[in-house]
Amino acid sequence: MKILCSQEHYDKVVQYAESIGDTTLQKCLERLKSWEKNPNCPCEIELYYDFAPYSFGFRERYPDGRIGIEGGLLYHGRPDESLAVLLEPFHGWSIHT
Repeated sequence: MKILCSQEHYDKVVQYAESIGDTTLQKCLERLKSWEKNPNCPCEIELYYDFAPYSFGFRERYPDGRIGIEGGLLYHGRPDESLAVLLEPFHGWSIHT
């Protein structure tokens, strides 16, 4: 996984998740890392800054430079400032593609 946002932003999000005892961020990061190991279509996940508080954008980058799935690793806080549509209220991080 390549972190394209500032290390400060990444660390701030990780520290915030730890401070509220929320494990959904770590689970989402692990899920995205598992996508890199797809034997049929290996890629590197690039994590970048997103305007929503404590959130990231991400994309798959293939070895030949092509881009695959793009989405968001979004934090649904209270209030939820992710601007994502949710069918059921949720507090924590989730992957949106």
